[in-house]
Amino acid sequence: MLSGSDRRLVAAAADGLLPLSLERLLNLQILIAGSGEPEMAARAEAALARMEPRILAAFVTQDAGERELVYLGRHHRHPTVVAAVLRRRDVPRDLLAELAGVISPELQEILILRQDAIVEAPEILDSLERNPRLAPGVQRRLHEYREHLVRAPEPIAPPPDLLDEEDALDAADLAALNEARQSAPHGEMDESTGLTEGQIRSLPVPLRIKLARGASRTLRGILVRDLNQSVARAALNGSAMSEDELEQIASSRAVIEEVLLEVSRHREWITKYRIVLALARNPKTPVAVAVRLVPRLGVRDLKNLAADRNVSDPVRANASRLYKIKAR
Repeated sequence: MLSGSDRRLVAAAADGLLPLSLERLLNLQILIAGSGEPEMAARAEAALARMEPRILAAFVTQDAGERELVYLGRHHRHPTVVAAVLRRRDVPRDLLAELAGVISPELQEILILRQDAIVEAPEILDSLERNPRLAPGVQRRLHEYREHLVRAPEPIAPPPDLLDEEDALDAADLAALNEARQSAPHGEMDESTGLTEGQIRSLPVPLRIKLARGASRTLRGILVRDLNQSVARAALNGSAMSEDELEQIASSRAVIEEVLLEVSRHREWITKYRIVLALARNPKTPVAVAVRLVPRLGVRDLKNLAADRNVSDPVRANASRLYKIKAR
């Protein structure tokens, strides 16, 4: 791959010294690291190992392709980087299965939430089970998934009062709903299920995912704040939402980071100025996403954002820089 190339340029690329965009430079470094050319590969590997993990994690979240995901998943051991790999929706399932057998208990907690991947590749559970450091909590969820998610997967279904006959909840689902009704009510009431927020959160994960499709606005509002990313994303994508509702979600500090990332990935949503502004101003929005959205803001909002101590320093600095340019 490197034959015929100017070795000085290759060395500069391996060391991360070429005047290229960060995305292009990382692509080159990872290409060189996997080239099989020992000297240059070693230089690229060393440079990648020295890079700030938060920068690599942002690259993984937004720009990395399959080659980059596989390389960083296998060769980078910093938990921030590996966590970003585990969260990518399109990460190769065989890579997840490979990592499941070796990752730390903290990273296992992230992987076990990837129900979408586990349904597609149940071998992830087999690999997790063989992990010598398997966390007890992960082990309990692993057995729950084998019972309810992998052995008897079911499509996401709407709430009971909106179900067609062919989509009716099964006996286990109805039993879980009835059991939840017996617990003490807590929080906002959803009329479609007759359950409060606390009762809904006590339902099994697969059932909460089912309820997300076609959910009422109240139920969506509860489920989109769920700490399980599969439940929260199912609520976000399960039915049409108004711009007001999406703006409220983009502004919320009660949702998990994955929900804000999901909003930022929808092209039709991110064309709405109010949603862009809400994401840029939300301290929970990943820094890389917020910084990328700042250039879309108007002068007044840039000025306000530059003075907002709730957002991160990079977001505030970028807003200040752009305000000075646009206000001339």
